[in-house]
Amino acid sequence: MQEVADHVNVSISTVSFVVNNTKPVAPETRRKVLEAIEELGYRRNAMARALASRRSRILCLMFPLMQHDLSSFVEAATAAAADLGYSLVLWPKHNHDAALDVTSVIEAGLADGVLLLEVQLDDERVTRLQAGGAPFALIGRTRDASGIDYVDIDFERSTREATEELARRGHRHLALVLEDMDGTPLAGYAPPSRVEQTFREVLTETGLTGRVFTVPDTDSPEGQLLGLLARDAPETTGVVAMHDTAVARLMTAMRHSGLKAPEDLSVIAVESTSVIARLLDPPLTRYVAPGDELGRRAAEALISRLEGRTGPPTQMLVASHLLQGATLADAPTARPPLDRLVAGSAGPGVSTEGGLATALPASSGT
Repeated sequence: MQEVADHVNVSISTVSFVVNNTKPVAPETRRKVLEAIEELGYRRNAMARALASRRSRILCLMFPLMQHDLSSFVEAATAAAADLGYSLVLWPKHNHDAALDVTSVIEAGLADGVLLLEVQLDDERVTRLQAGGAPFALIGRTRDASGIDYVDIDFERSTREATEELARRGHRHLALVLEDMDGTPLAGYAPPSRVEQTFREVLTETGLTGRVFTVPDTDSPEGQLLGLLARDAPETTGVVAMHDTAVARLMTAMRHSGLKAPEDLSVIAVESTSVIARLLDPPLTRYVAPGDELGRRAAEALISRLEGRTGPPTQMLVASHLLQGATLADAPTARPPLDRLVAGSAGPGVSTEGGLATALPASSGT
């Protein structure tokens, strides 16, 4: 900085004002300083700046190692942080490791604050951050989010709208499909719990009947959704799903079995983020997760706290966007197609005998 100041014949404080944008500088002087910076190859020393200010101006985005598509959340958070003078580093960890590491990034001065993705209802990472007094914000929310900065998808709203739309179209027997996350880093993941609770509430309010199926993200027999529906809920004519992979396999199995969507079975997905949904034929009707807005607003909430904001926490629910596809129709008036499949009239392609796992314990009838 002294070399730049000498080159332009200004004080070192003037160079500092230009570099850090802390005080106004005359436009002509600012131009000369910037030209000297470029000519001399000056670069700010981020480590020295962090030592002097005791701030790294780095945010840590921590998320579990899973196959979920988080790109929109990450890209938006990165852009928002950059706009406000911060950098964002990614910290992918298994949850059991993350709980131990979550405060160490702050204590070691590696980051000023933490953004947490894929939040669980009871999240040990949050407990440790609160105990350590570390600045953080959630993309998601815990069971008790009192006093916590968070932005989250309004899962309840999209689930309610999807279920009520099926009811409006005459569907009286519905199924909810969720991903089985037991034994994964996302065991206890909050969104499926919120979706299931809302689904059951709407069934009670409207007098509909329904079943909840939790299936793994595999090609195992337990994941053969069409067979499970045909065996355990053959009266089903409408499906609400929070599991893109299972939906893709369902529609493929239907086509091989002579069934069609939506004529035989209507399907609507909530909080879809997967590219799979865009490749289905017919196109899937789905609520698209607002990843861009969540990532941006979460980064802004954390940075505003780091910059001295006091007062009530930022707590925001963002509605999902309904992307109209071609998988919704009025309920069939004849015998439910899945019931015909059980009777063996749908042709080859899906077995409903032997080898099919029963619905998991959470799949009890409503």
